[in-house]
Amino acid sequence: MPWGPFLDWIDSQRDRMIALVEYWASISSGTYHLAGISRMAEALRAEFGSLAPAAELVTVPPIAQVNPDGEVAWVSLGPVLSLRCRPRARKRVLLAIHYDTVYPETSDFQTLRRDQQYLLGPGVADAKGGIVVLLIALQALERYVLQSGDTTLGWDVLLNADEEIGSPGSCKLFEEAAARNGLGLLYEPALPSGELAGERKGSANFHLVCRGKSAHAGRHFDEGINAIAAASRIAVQIHALNGRWPGATFNVARIDGGGPLNMVPDNAVVRLNVRYTHAAHEAEIASALAEITNLVSAEGVSCLTHGAFTTPPKQIDATTARLLAQVKESGHSLGLELNHRPTGGVCDGNRLAACGLPNVDTLGVRGGGIHSSDEFLVLESLTERARLSAKLLIGWASGELEWPLGTRSIEQPTSQREETS
Repeated sequence: MPWGPFLDWIDSQRDRMIALVEYWASISSGTYHLAGISRMAEALRAEFGSLAPAAELVTVPPIAQVNPDGEVAWVSLGPVLSLRCRPRARKRVLLAIHYDTVYPETSDFQTLRRDQQYLLGPGVADAKGGIVVLLIALQALERYVLQSGDTTLGWDVLLNADEEIGSPGSCKLFEEAAARNGLGLLYEPALPSGELAGERKGSANFHLVCRGKSAHAGRHFDEGINAIAAASRIAVQIHALNGRWPGATFNVARIDGGGPLNMVPDNAVVRLNVRYTHAAHEAEIASALAEITNLVSAEGVSCLTHGAFTTPPKQIDATTARLLAQVKESGHSLGLELNHRPTGGVCDGNRLAACGLPNVDTLGVRGGGIHSSDEFLVLESLTERARLSAKLLIGWASGELEWPLGTRSIEQPTSQREETS
């Protein structure tokens, strides 16, 4: 069955797609703004319900975070919207993206502006535009299934609310979904040029809690042990690690702590992000950080490290290379030139690749200015990118595109229940 009518249907949905992005972007859904996250989750469940009536909001466990005083506090996160269709299909695809944004409830960037070419607003590109692309592409696939009776391709959808902080609560759900699917399509925004991301660096966040000894800054200064001074020495030495490993960067982002100006501060927290290109460097990096904190500990300051290497580097294996080639060829047939290149950014595609799931993770809209008050999406990319995903999905279902999976086995569900046909 030709897929032209289904791609034409996507073109007819342009105004609806723009309206959906505007509606969803008007809902403030910063990761920790749970009221806004809840409103966004319900809005998504209402819209995706047409695809899978049993769409489920899955509660994720709270996470431990280090507060400015260096104490560990438990923080709640928003739910994951989970949908599954044809779980026993021979071919299965995971489609995923996040609905949290980096903009807190107190951000000044809360309004939308639109002209003939662009939509400017919080989360329009990263990644609420991508959610719309995913939705419309899946609806096009299901129109094909309804007309053809072809149930060869099944799918999962995961929409999580904690990606902007590394998906600490939803990571388990991604691991489980990776085991029961053959390929992954993720809807992070394309690179500003429209290119796809290929290899990605890994990422780790660390919080180094320094404890000294308080004392009156005038009367008993010599009796104090200055935690801020120790944290500053740690920060300088960590910054000096830049350049030691090819492609690795160490960003000391913040130092919390201190108190009244007439008191020697007894607490400080150094917060840093590490990006790296090779998983083999993790042990060496951890050792270097431990060496730095041990030197400070020898000066009478205790230093406790919180954090881990949670997002491994993403490499391009043979199956992922075939998948990227198919995306490129399908894009070319639609008038799109889709090359890929490495990036230092990370996303849930890193984690899925580490679980063995080949994936392409920048199938969302074209845009730019993400994580800033200049964030925008290119309006024509909504239908453009939905057509691309629909062509891939319908092509794999119909057999017009070769299934690039190879011999990777897929975990079959134990339940006999199917949410949709």
